[in-house]
Amino acid sequence: CTGSRGGRSLTCMVPHVPMVAVLVAWISVGNTPLLDLSALAPDLPKGVRVLGKAEFSNPSGSVKDRIVEYILDEQERIGRLTRFSGQTIVASSSGNTATSLAMFSALRGYRCIAITNRGTSKEKVQQLYAYGAEVVVTASGVPTDSPVHYQNVEKQLVEENPGYFGLNQYDSPLNPEAYYATLGPELWAQTNGKITHLVAAGSTGGTVSGTARFLKKKNQAIQVIMPDPHGSIFYDWWAHRKLVKPTSFEVEGVGKDSIPQALDLSLIDVMPRFSDEQAFATCRTIARRMGMMVGGSAGGNVHAALTLARKLKGPATVVAILCDSGTKYLSKIFNDEWMASQGYDVAAMDASAANRSAQ
Repeated sequence: CTGSRGGRSLTCMVPHVPMVAVLVAWISVGNTPLLDLSALAPDLPKGVRVLGKAEFSNPSGSVKDRIVEYILDEQERIGRLTRFSGQTIVASSSGNTATSLAMFSALRGYRCIAITNRGTSKEKVQQLYAYGAEVVVTASGVPTDSPVHYQNVEKQLVEENPGYFGLNQYDSPLNPEAYYATLGPELWAQTNGKITHLVAAGSTGGTVSGTARFLKKKNQAIQVIMPDPHGSIFYDWWAHRKLVKPTSFEVEGVGKDSIPQALDLSLIDVMPRFSDEQAFATCRTIARRMGMMVGGSAGGNVHAALTLARKLKGPATVVAILCDSGTKYLSKIFNDEWMASQGYDVAAMDASAANRSAQ
């Protein structure tokens, strides 16, 4: 660079650094803030705190950046993937994992094929296109053995194209391993080992399983709570070892129509149920009272955390995972017309939030 100061010419030498390398260095996953949400419940018993792990502050806006970075790093380490090779990576996802993969593919020079279904918010689908992914949108609510079920589409593409790499987030052991290596240690350190309850809903099950395994290794007394939306099959399998037929629910990114291998239900101590309305009302309350927008899965986690915390005796530290950003659901949770079309009394929801805020 050249320039002048005080009549003197200046010259500086700047080493050439490829822009992509600069961007890759800029991406920082994890070490997300731990926020105090206790003000959402003024009636908490003395010595009881509710904290939220702000996973929405990861680069693509969700907790899933942890597993995508971890899986890609491992595959690059063993030579299965090579950066800037143009290799194709395929991921079936309710949106967030695919978005993270699309982002990392843009940074590391891979081709990304993202498979999701029609239940995914349009914001998440648009985010996939923005990162340059090729997007396949399949039918929602189809049986798990249907060839058009989004997980089966991933398997078929990988089987038919030997050069493709399937992320396989639902069954890969690297999924929970990523959280064991990152999220668990962060929570232990940020709470100075005082965490007593972890609240994390599941879909692949990687977040809750890997984090719980680490925390229980540190302190077996830590309770792990996995909220499950009405309509998901997890609760009946966990409580009764009974496989039931899933029914529809609107909250995205948690609950499931099958049991993933990444989920270790033996680590779960409590599995409360929650409704779409409870999750969405909590999201809107958090936005209006805490100035923070989170998605429906985080709403379900916080609803369960507050319900639990009101029954505890202090000292207790309850940590809820705030899985993704509410900006991914502007057309749904934060859209009054869409909420009304689902039968929710938006005015009553928001008035209730305002009343609690005034207390």
